Amino acid sequence: MADSSRKGVSVIIMGGNIGLAVTKNTRKNYVLEPVKEADIRRLILGEADGTTLTLREGGLAGATIPVHFTDLRETKLTYSDPEELDSAQINPELWAKLAETIHKNHTRYEGFVILHGLDTMAYTASGLAFMLRFLQVPVILTGSQRPLNYPRTDAVQNIFSAITLAASESLGITPVVPEVCVYSYDTLFRGSRVSMVDASSYRAFDSPNFPPLASVGEHIDIQQHLIPERSGAQMNLRKSVSENVTILDVFPGMNAKILLSLGGTEDGRGVLLRTYGMGTAPTSKPVLDALDSLTKAGKVVMNVTQARSGRISTNEDPVSLRLFEQGVISGVDMTSEAAYAKMVVLLSEHPEPEKVADLLQIAECGEQSISVFNIHYQPGQTKEAADSENCSARLNESKKVVSGHLLNAESIKNIKYIQLRLLGVEPVEKKKGAIPNRAIDFEAFLVDPAAELNDRQRIGAGMHSIKSDTLRWSSKTRPTINIAYDVTEYKHLIISPNDNIPATILVLETNEPIRWKYLSMLIYVSRIGESKI
Repeated sequence: MADSSRKGVSVIIMGGNIGLAVTKNTRKNYVLEPVKEADIRRLILGEADGTTLTLREGGLAGATIPVHFTDLRETKLTYSDPEELDSAQINPELWAKLAETIHKNHTRYEGFVILHGLDTMAYTASGLAFMLRFLQVPVILTGSQRPLNYPRTDAVQNIFSAITLAASESLGITPVVPEVCVYSYDTLFRGSRVSMVDASSYRAFDSPNFPPLASVGEHIDIQQHLIPERSGAQMNLRKSVSENVTILDVFPGMNAKILLSLGGTEDGRGVLLRTYGMGTAPTSKPVLDALDSLTKAGKVVMNVTQARSGRISTNEDPVSLRLFEQGVISGVDMTSEAAYAKMVVLLSEHPEPEKVADLLQIAECGEQSISVFNIHYQPGQTKEAADSENCSARLNESKKVVSGHLLNAESIKNIKYIQLRLLGVEPVEKKKGAIPNRAIDFEAFLVDPAAELNDRQRIGAGMHSIKSDTLRWSSKTRPTINIAYDVTEYKHLIISPNDNIPATILVLETNEPIRWKYLSMLIYVSRIGESKI
């Protein structure tokens, strides 16, 4: 049911070609200047003081949409020439001004349209998606390749369509899309999933890992199964976007000095690493050492793929695991734009890098297909027991971002994959003589939390073997190895059926002592309406 307190659409003018027009013709040289609000009204609404848009097509013929314009170029920004209104000048501070404007007026309007330059629109859409939590109304960004009054401009159609979609509730177009979106040519995309893919086409945007939300032709076709239900929570605003994040593409022959140069405090606390394919990068010792030094210094390093589509590997790929061994985390299938915006917002909100690292892997606004919930255990080693020939370690979780309000009953229904991951594993005893091959038997157990076991108790009631293996080192391998096991079939042991809190007592046994750098249980959860793992 429509909220009668919300009426019409607010159109916010930010800049870009969609806010420019030819105003002078001097000796056949056309001069582009920012279009005044009155001129935009005249072009869109038919008159300079117009306040409503009248539709003429199909079943919507005769319907009127109240339209209110806000020119942030005039009220929020100071500029001396059109170059300063190019979307290349956009930064997180301007996301914050946009978000504050929407939050301030979200009870007045049934939808918002933002006229924005194309080049950075995906970044702004992603930033707003993370800043405007629990949206109840559509927020639609649109732009154009050609200025507003060019004969073949795409601006007018984009603006008309965006306003229509933003007013879908009063027009009876269902379902309403209560999220940040990007409208381009004839398609509505989720804002946190979109990337600019063509510098000159009218179809400038695409959503590589998520289907479009709607198509607009003779009819408006909204994909209802992709649209989240409107939350009962009140919309709230994340105001702080103060933290710096650096984006770095890996490339053949990359020098570790580039990574080391990012270690200063002035560079912020986040590094977004755009890696090859499914998450690989150069793994020379200097590069790995540089990544390790960044994460130890409190930097959050996240990798996303340079490829147009696909996601970072979740399996036993040794090169990906080598990055994870240095504390790098996975961006799953987020776009670079969404990953950057998410890092800026969460790093600005939370001081603890470990917490941010875990929260970055949990979906917030449909930006990724899979959420990864981490249960962490302390680094350590297996030790010899007086009454046993084997070495063992009994481990309780060391910290948990996974909690009842995050990994809830609904999420547990959608668990698709559980992985036990040990990174940086090596023998404790370094034998002289350089034995070329080394093999150590390994077994992992989960302990039933209801069982009363002491630290010395071994296999018996309440202990369940989930993985046995032989760990191997040789003269051809690196000093440490990384292992990842699929333990999905033991979901019933990992998740408690009573309180949904993970049963996290883990026992490791080896015939010789080993130590590890990182040990964790990763729970992969698919989200409703998004692609499955």
